[in-house]
Amino acid sequence: MPRPLLFLDVDGTLIPFGGVTYSSYHTDSPDPLLTRLDPAHGARLCALSCELVWATTWLSDANDLIAPLLGLPPLPVVDRPDTDDEEPPGLHWKTWPRLAD
Repeated sequence: MPRPLLFLDVDGTLIPFGGVTYSSYHTDSPDPLLTRLDPAHGARLCALSCELVWATTWLSDANDLIAPLLGLPPLPVVDRPDTDDEEPPGLHWKTWPRLAD
């Protein structure tokens, strides 16, 4: 039986926004947002009984920049669909292509 999919977003989930404070972690990256990544999240995500898939505007950069900081292997990436396609009302760009699969 295939494992369920877990679609990972980055901005606002793995990289928290809002609130009064957020933790900061060491990284050699010039991108200041990456200091908000909690390296412990990688092990927690890998412990889940599901297949992890990036569903983020970071696209393949998630594998290049974020996965190594979290200790994640390279993951499949949801491609952003052509913006010329008409999206069904009420569905996010990350959702409607999955429903068409």
